[in-house]
Amino acid sequence: MDHGLPCDTPAVAVERGTTPLQRTVFAELKDFASEIQSAGLVSPTLIIIGKAVELSPLWPHCTKESSSLVETR
Repeated sequence: MDHGLPCDTPAVAVERGTTPLQRTVFAELKDFASEIQSAGLVSPTLIIIGKAVELSPLWPHCTKESSSLVETR
């Protein structure tokens, strides 16, 4: 946001991707850091920021204010 991205830019953090322990946090950029911290994600975690995140069927479409932690096991 400090470099010009809108605060409602979609973002996702994927912890331990493609493993049985994968966890995913979706949030708008303005809430992203706090949501990652709240979820307690650890390394390795891949972070994706931008419109590509909206292509995920797991992106929280229902409200602009929502964020979510998705655990896939």
